[in-house]
Amino acid sequence: MGLPKPLGPYAVGFADFELRRTEGVHGGIASGSALQNNSPDFVMLADAQGAPLIRIFYPTAHANRSSLPFDSATRWMPSIMYTWGYVSKLIRPASPMHRLAIWILTGIVHSFMWPNVLIQASPATPILTLGNNDEEGRLPVVIFSHGLWACRTTYSAFCCDLASHGYIVVVPEHLDGSANMASYADHNGNRKWLQNSFADVPIDQISMLDRAKQLKQRVLEVRKVVDVLESLDRGLLTQNSNTVTGRAGLEVSMLQNRLDLHFIAVSGHSFGGATSIVASGVDKRIKCCLAMDVWWEPVDKMEIEKLAGKVPVLLLNTENFDWKALRDARTMFMKARRDATQDGRPLVTVLKTIKGTSHQDQSDFTMLFPKIMKRMGVAGTLDPFVSKDINSRACLDFLHRYFLPPGTKGPYAVDVAEDSEHLIVEY
Repeated sequence: MGLPKPLGPYAVGFADFELRRTEGVHGGIASGSALQNNSPDFVMLADAQGAPLIRIFYPTAHANRSSLPFDSATRWMPSIMYTWGYVSKLIRPASPMHRLAIWILTGIVHSFMWPNVLIQASPATPILTLGNNDEEGRLPVVIFSHGLWACRTTYSAFCCDLASHGYIVVVPEHLDGSANMASYADHNGNRKWLQNSFADVPIDQISMLDRAKQLKQRVLEVRKVVDVLESLDRGLLTQNSNTVTGRAGLEVSMLQNRLDLHFIAVSGHSFGGATSIVASGVDKRIKCCLAMDVWWEPVDKMEIEKLAGKVPVLLLNTENFDWKALRDARTMFMKARRDATQDGRPLVTVLKTIKGTSHQDQSDFTMLFPKIMKRMGVAGTLDPFVSKDINSRACLDFLHRYFLPPGTKGPYAVDVAEDSEHLIVEY
């Protein structure tokens, strides 16, 4: 059991990096209400400020994952704490009895997933070298923002598809309290855990004001990730600056002079889609946006015109993630894009909808648990592996057309002709 082989010609490597904190130095804005509990494993949201842990997917010249021996670092679930986070979405930890039930179910689920659910990437393998000079060796970057109740591995199939075509894909594990579980090392190097801020709160009781605060922090974290990438590319960080050790830890020198920071795109799903829209509108270092199933409601309606941005935007939607408030906000954004120009030319804005799909079809869940997701009513009618391929190819095609410079070397182009029957396209 596991995720499908990536679409592209390159095998994929991955590594984790977290910038070491120093005592008294915590960048960022902690927002929202944190979940109170007595467990020493969990921390309050305000304690989790700083640059987030990131997973980096990249093309490698190493053998394909399927031809390599088993490596525990390739497990889709990073640790049992993340399993706990997913299970707490199904059972709210509102009482000691509920929490006990969560731990029991976590043990059962994790014992199955831990050895069986793997990603199609190899830990800490050498990065691919494409050219003979410095500029040819640099690779474009895509920063991916995960959705609610997700983490840095939830969208591994999509990220591997992009990396297998020559992109470096960077996934921050957001510390705003929206992840199913997030981890960070404190200034003493101790690993801390931040569970979802609203795990014990019914979803209809969570205010959009709280979500807007989380969105603000998420955007700030994306911008911090760009700062970290700039430091890695320039060789300003030592190996000791990475709190992640073991097989999955990034060798920081590997990315020196390898990132094409003139070509940074941002992507994301759901809450991450909203994050990518806002980040691309406020950070001039970001040159393209791939926003999947954007959850528009946390975005301040008064700010939408300001967030129209100046970069190409792909809005890639599933068919069933649709209601009036969402459509109204999207229409407002599209109008703002039509009214704006870049150097006197209309902004590139493409809206695509994949027929027969539901919200979770843009994550790994429907591929890993197709029967369960069907029974829960959160999977579409289209085969999840087919929808994943269509989703990835649509993003790869948009990047090649509107993000990369003409004549770019490397296998970035994809054939999307076969997908037309599954897509509704609007410009």
